[in-house]
Amino acid sequence: MPIDSSGGGSDTSGDSEPPPTAAPPPTLSMLWQTTPAITTEMPQTNGGGGEKKPAKAPTHPALTVNVGDLADSMELLRLSSADMVAQYESLKSLVLAADASHTVFGEQATYKDTIPKPRPSQTVDRRNPHEVTLQEPDPGPIVKDDPGVRKAAEKFGPVMYPGMKNVLMECANAIELVGRYMVLMDRTGTYYAHADHTSAFPGPTGKPVVDG
Repeated sequence: MPIDSSGGGSDTSGDSEPPPTAAPPPTLSMLWQTTPAITTEMPQTNGGGGEKKPAKAPTHPALTVNVGDLADSMELLRLSSADMVAQYESLKSLVLAADASHTVFGEQATYKDTIPKPRPSQTVDRRNPHEVTLQEPDPGPIVKDDPGVRKAAEKFGPVMYPGMKNVLMECANAIELVGRYMVLMDRTGTYYAHADHTSAFPGPTGKPVVDG
């Protein structure tokens, strides 16, 4: 929050703006507990593409795809994603607890105040020195509400609590994108494996291979 340099507390010039809104952060979980093996079986589709005959693929230079390296990369991403999901869920619990309590930024701030002890009297005590003297117990420090901090927290909290949940949403989106990328890697490996498995030399045409 911007601070008023004149000593008047927080800058209230933006009080007219409403606090940001935030949707509840999503719950993340791992779809893959183990990395799927790359096979030649093509993924099933819903048939939305119709029954069109696939176009003939153009000729191209030879290429090499290391499906094993692709599978290893998928495993590394899966392990990293599992750790990110666990860390995200732990952070989400802290943020939601803070949002529910509304005590993080000083909404219930207090301070300790001490009662000054009376100055010793200058009069001479002429009582019997052997007489028992009863003294009042020291009440110790008194806890009082801190109105300055509480007032600032009432302005700061409504901005920060939604902001924290919005950051959680961005984290969840980033982790989900990693998961989508993993699925694309698996799909890519499947396509290459299927193409390699179904590759075949064209049938003989009866024409000479070498002219002349």
